[in-house]
Amino acid sequence: MDMAKTENWDVIVKRWGQGMVFHRFNRDIVTPFSSDEMAEQVEEFFSNRVTPLFVRILKQSIEKIQIKARWIDKIRQEESLIPRLTRGLTRTPVET
Repeated sequence: MDMAKTENWDVIVKRWGQGMVFHRFNRDIVTPFSSDEMAEQVEEFFSNRVTPLFVRILKQSIEKIQIKARWIDKIRQEESLIPRLTRGLTRTPVET
């Protein structure tokens, strides 16, 4: 882990403390990731930075990342889904 991330982490902890706002802040930062590699990096980063209160939230966040990674892998494997999903994402609410 590079020094900048460690220093930034220290600033975040000083500013937000270890309360629920801090835990929500971290959950909201972590859960948008969607690859197994990011899940591993998150787990590694927090391995020596977690408090007992934060362990559960961290496990749930890593689990969400892994679920999204598996979902993305399944979509990539099922080539026929990609065009359908793309069309579905580009439709306007008026289209059916």
